[in-house]
Amino acid sequence: MAGAQSIKSADQIGRLGVMYLRSLLAQAGVAHAETSSGEDHLAVDMTLEFIAGGVRVQIKTGTKATNKDGSLTVPVTDAWKAKWSAAQVPVFLVYVRLEKSTPTEWIEHPDRHTVVHARALWARVNSVKGKSVRLPAQNRLTAETFATWAGEFDQPSEWGKAASA
Repeated sequence: MAGAQSIKSADQIGRLGVMYLRSLLAQAGVAHAETSSGEDHLAVDMTLEFIAGGVRVQIKTGTKATNKDGSLTVPVTDAWKAKWSAAQVPVFLVYVRLEKSTPTEWIEHPDRHTVVHARALWARVNSVKGKSVRLPAQNRLTAETFATWAGEFDQPSEWGKAASA
C-alpha cells in the first residue's frame, strides 16, 4: 500500500469504524445517512432510518482493551452528554474494537472470503450521567441489533415522545 494512503491514521481508524457499521446496515437492509465531515456538531456520526422513525449513532473506533467481563468502557464528554440528552429520538454509542493494531492487519483477504478483525458493542446514551459509558459484552452489534433499536419506538416514554395528531 506504499504511496496509496491519502488520509492520516486517526481518520483511517474512524473510517474503518464507519464502514464496519455500514456493512452491518447493508446486511440488515437499513437505510442510513452519514453526517458530513465537519458537520458532526450534534455528537452523532450517522442517522439510521427505520419505518417508525430515525435514531442517531455516535461511532468510536480503536483498540481499547476490554474489561475483565468483556465489556468496554468509553469516555464521554459533557458536551456529548448534553446533546444526547436533548435528543427527542434514541441515541446510541457504538464502539468498534479493532482486534489488530496495524491497518494492514485489520482486513485479510484469503482466497475464499474476507475477514474483518473487528467487533462492536453498543449502548443507548440519551440518559448518560457519568464520565464514561460501559458497553456490556452482551450488546454485541450485529445485523439483528437494528430490530432492537427500531423497537425503541414501541416505548417512546423511555427516551422522549414524538408529537402525535
